[in-house]
Amino acid sequence: MRDDANIQNEARPPIHSRGMNEDRITNIVGQIDPQRILNNLNHALKGEYYAKEKGRWVKVGDSLINDAGRGWIISFFTSIMNNASTMGIIDENQFSNLMIGIIKTVTREFRCNLEKFGFVPPGDKFREKIKDYIKTGCSKKEARKRANEDMEDTDYENKGTPDTSRMNTIAEMIYQRAMIIYSRSLKGSESKRIFGSLNMNDRMGYDMQQPQQKGWIQKLLGR
Repeated sequence: MRDDANIQNEARPPIHSRGMNEDRITNIVGQIDPQRILNNLNHALKGEYYAKEKGRWVKVGDSLINDAGRGWIISFFTSIMNNASTMGIIDENQFSNLMIGIIKTVTREFRCNLEKFGFVPPGDKFREKIKDYIKTGCSKKEARKRANEDMEDTDYENKGTPDTSRMNTIAEMIYQRAMIIYSRSLKGSESKRIFGSLNMNDRMGYDMQQPQQKGWIQKLLGR
């Protein structure tokens, strides 16, 4: 007759198995970490790409937006592009509302900060501050950066014809990445992927076999 200790040991998942599953989860979460997407976006806005052969980011063109605009984008989307956004469970209506909210926010910020973000030429006050910094020996880029830091929001004139092509390019980059991140939480798809890597003993009753009808976004993404 087997003793109680042997029965309890057989009932428990092997320790090495649980450890392997935890490593697999950590690996998957690391690969899908939205912070990587945000970091790549930050470098893309700087006009950089990651050269694998050199093991570093390389400048390949002009920055798409100045430091003030890029700072706002990174600051705002840091609260959005995180694992909580991908591991949540939302429906298609919530997904649409989240995307609409992002589009409205980006549109409003871009329109209200045309001069600050460099989408229109500097106004009179901005130009004067830039000239003052150039006189102190600053380069044009550094003078513009410092002048931007000195300016109050009410000092910007926001006059001139906006560079709508560049604005649309940047906005599209943001929307695409936001959609990719939020779409992964539709009906908990990312959570299911994580739990799907576990064995039956580790799923804690999380049923992976429930059939679901495909919605429009799943069809769009080929899921």
